[in-house]
Amino acid sequence: MALFDRPLETITELDLRALIEGEVREDYHIEYKQSISLKDKQDKIDFLGGLSSFANSSGGDFIVGVSCREGVPIELPGWQVDLDQEKQRIENFLRDAVEPRFGAHIKEVPLTGGSRVVIIRVPRSWAQPHMVKVDQVNRFYYRHSAGKAIMDITQLRAAFSMTSEISTRIEEFRAQRLRVLKTGNVQMLSPPPGPAVVLHFVPFESMRAGGFVDLEVAMKQAGHLLPLGTGSNAFLYNLDGLLSTAEWDPGQRVAYTQLFRNGVIESASRDFFKDMQGRNFIPSSLVVEAVLDRVRQALILYTDHLSVGPPAAIMLSLIGVQGYELATRNDAFQFRNARMDRDDLVIPAVVVEDFGRNVADLCRPMFDALWNAGGLARWFEYEQYAQGRA
Repeated sequence: MALFDRPLETITELDLRALIEGEVREDYHIEYKQSISLKDKQDKIDFLGGLSSFANSSGGDFIVGVSCREGVPIELPGWQVDLDQEKQRIENFLRDAVEPRFGAHIKEVPLTGGSRVVIIRVPRSWAQPHMVKVDQVNRFYYRHSAGKAIMDITQLRAAFSMTSEISTRIEEFRAQRLRVLKTGNVQMLSPPPGPAVVLHFVPFESMRAGGFVDLEVAMKQAGHLLPLGTGSNAFLYNLDGLLSTAEWDPGQRVAYTQLFRNGVIESASRDFFKDMQGRNFIPSSLVVEAVLDRVRQALILYTDHLSVGPPAAIMLSLIGVQGYELATRNDAFQFRNARMDRDDLVIPAVVVEDFGRNVADLCRPMFDALWNAGGLARWFEYEQYAQGRA
């Protein structure tokens, strides 16, 4: 029995006592401590080594308030601390003594008699390997069947390679999908091929073999999967997963959102591009609002309904836009003289580590890059969206 496959908020004292009754020893996904002392060097290394070993492997629970013998839990004395203060201290140590940082979730489990056990849950990290840095000691840890250990050179190379491989696979996925849309070989948008805005939301977990989302649950929440910048007149299953389309005239599909079986969301639209007095332009405000809304809805779907967690890559692309001008809005639409200098604007990906962040903050680097492509210094409307419009 392990707790790591259980939602953290559902764990109770009965679950903890079951660990003792079942003699569940420390392993890949669990480590016990009666208390945490971070006063001396070795205590800090031991604590951070345990947490980082989970992040560098497949995740796990660091459980404080449990006494054990040779890795087997025997009692629940609890941990008498000011939990708010300890949370702050743990967060500070993770920020200052681990590189790169990783996330952890802390849960207090009350015990009969007034004591408590504290569970620190560390998800698997996709930014491996994480190094513990304490007083000139720099170490990388991993998990094995008996607990944690220091990585050797071979394991370090494998960890660095995995992180690089994930990034490469995500970019290759985007490139392959953009080729499909540009050639029109798969008619997700009605032919002939033309300019389009394409948004990808790629959870890192989706790049792992065998990862699938529940399509029936997704269909019940299909309102979070509307096509980019518009509504939908059809939701249907397909071989790739779940498709939401905007097809207002027969045979004329102007936008769609595809949820793939592995959790990737792709949303695209041709409905943004306008011709005014013989000049082609991209209405920046419409694109911004549509992208922010799609990202917001994707985060809700992942977090509240599909149990998909961070990190994830958000990727914005504009295809077939060479010669277009970016129209920005201050008091009115204004044309900028800088025309797009290439057919495809493949905006650098943004990696999202926290699904609870302000959506305007998450998307700002993408919009800054789009404004740069239009000859401007940055996304000038960021402050308006960050302060309440996003």
